[in-house]
Amino acid sequence: MDKSKGFAVVLLIFFAVSLVFIAGCKTLRAPVLDELSIKGVSSRTITLDAPKLIDAGKPEASLNAYIGLTGEIKCDGTDVTSAIEGPVDVRKSGYQFKGLVTGMSYDIIVVAANICGSSVKTAAGITPATPQVDPASYPGIDGDEMGLFRWYLNVADDPIDDFSKIESFDPEQGGLSSYRYTLAFMTYFMTIEQYHKLPACPEIIRPRMDRLIQKMIERPVWSYWAETSKGVPPLEPLLNKPYPEAHDPVSDRNIMYSGHLGQMIASYEMLYRDMKWSRPGSIVFKFSDDEQFVYDNNSLQKVMHDQMKNNWHKSIACEPNAVFPECNQHPVMSFMLYDSVHGTNYGEARNAFMDFFLQARMISPVTHEACLFFLIKQRATVSQEFANFGNIISLVSVPAAWLGLINVRTSVANGWTGTFMHAWQPEFIERHYPFQKARRIVEPDANTAYLKTEMVLDQIATPFFAMLAAEVGDLSTRDKLIAWCKDYYKPSWENGMLKYPVCEPVNIIDPRKNFTPTSQALTGALIAYAMANKKDGQRDVIQKPFTDRNFTSPEITKVDYPNVLVKRAIYDFEKEALILTTEGGAMTQGSTVINIERLDPLRIWDLIIDGQYIRKLSGVSSLPLEIGLDRKHDIVLVAE
Repeated sequence: MDKSKGFAVVLLIFFAVSLVFIAGCKTLRAPVLDELSIKGVSSRTITLDAPKLIDAGKPEASLNAYIGLTGEIKCDGTDVTSAIEGPVDVRKSGYQFKGLVTGMSYDIIVVAANICGSSVKTAAGITPATPQVDPASYPGIDGDEMGLFRWYLNVADDPIDDFSKIESFDPEQGGLSSYRYTLAFMTYFMTIEQYHKLPACPEIIRPRMDRLIQKMIERPVWSYWAETSKGVPPLEPLLNKPYPEAHDPVSDRNIMYSGHLGQMIASYEMLYRDMKWSRPGSIVFKFSDDEQFVYDNNSLQKVMHDQMKNNWHKSIACEPNAVFPECNQHPVMSFMLYDSVHGTNYGEARNAFMDFFLQARMISPVTHEACLFFLIKQRATVSQEFANFGNIISLVSVPAAWLGLINVRTSVANGWTGTFMHAWQPEFIERHYPFQKARRIVEPDANTAYLKTEMVLDQIATPFFAMLAAEVGDLSTRDKLIAWCKDYYKPSWENGMLKYPVCEPVNIIDPRKNFTPTSQALTGALIAYAMANKKDGQRDVIQKPFTDRNFTSPEITKVDYPNVLVKRAIYDFEKEALILTTEGGAMTQGSTVINIERLDPLRIWDLIIDGQYIRKLSGVSSLPLEIGLDRKHDIVLVAE
């Protein structure tokens, strides 16, 4: 090749490479960090919020955090020296630096770097200190709620075979005053109290919840199934009883019993990690001396899961041939709680169930009302829109519903379904709630509200909707509904316990008539649950179950209940503080001693009582503490 031509080619290549380099220089750039944000500081931790980049740079920058003592940690370009911890990759999230020394001053350095350069930001002079803890800022049990709480603990303490305080007045146990419903909702109320207000004091509720489970397994609670299993004629196409009599109450259908038992036991295991109900043979349904059915929690959950998974309608019937939207929430709750303890994946069955729920219009997209039920053989959803039973009853029910002569639009189902479905489908329930509220609630004055009368059992419609209002965060409506129930049903106080009258249920056939003037066995338990709950309260129980840390953190033991009442017992993991509030109960003079267990003996703890610093504790794993019964006391134990 001619030398001049070769030189020209070299110049051309050099020129092309230069153009590419110049173009690349316009694209490649160093990152630019925004100021750092500290999310939280406690006695021994500093939480760095996720760092933000004003310019992410190109190529993508690394993002590393370091911590060191103020004045000692240094950064030169990307070289960090004298760090106590780091580098920590914080590209996708923040980070919590733990094990720091209370009173020492720390700097946090974050370095964003790529091939084009680096950007460094420092959060300087952060001093972990004993946090300020205000007991009143934590949820507690007080007033009417404490009165109801004490009443239902008292009911649970009755002999296992004694149902006198929750009398259903229903020998066939077919209605909503049946023992199974009252026992279940008493347990759900106690679950809310244990989880949100007394997580650091399990010994008051735990034995009573166990007793409620034992009562649930008693024959009078479930023996109704022998008759019901043969069929309910109004629900059948031929108005007959076409099924063989069954004595096992959980093997097939009857989710109106098994779903509640499953959720009760799964809640107990999640809250206490007591596996007694998962031991083989722990659940025995004795129908007669010659016939009994043996289960444990594992086989109970499996038999429910297999039905929901394998049924073409991806749900489980209550009475034969009828699927109720509210009752099928409880196996879902049960599966998700069971999964959290046992590591299974039964909860996945809810996805196919949700598809069926939407296809069957179990909550109408038009009226936003929950249906009465879905009839499996007829493939018919019975609701106010179309009260078609798929049999001769429809000749009357369809026009009567259209004319408003009967009410198939049940706000009992709205409140019941919505409360528990919100735990796993919150957006779906919150879309329907405003329409249900506008359609069904009456506000006679500024302080009270009630639901329009129902065709059946209005005594529980208003309490059920109060439960839903609490769960979706409409606490003002919740409080108005509870106030109306208190005015109307007139609960009474007895020895510090508040109880709603337990009277025989009266069905309203004509929804234009006035309310039943008395409450039934279930009424008070629903009101107690509504009063105790808060926004996302049930959702948190299901989506944020207790983990190992709940069973290694400080807890309260040896409580002399009912002489002393525990209004709150909470360990704040962020502030590393135990918060306890007590007051006298059956006794209002003298003092009592409680124990604080599972303290870390390697930590120093500050003891504060009624806002006054008392002393420092070190080298202790437990602390007996004498407290007066004459008034309320706030006790805080916070780690340095």
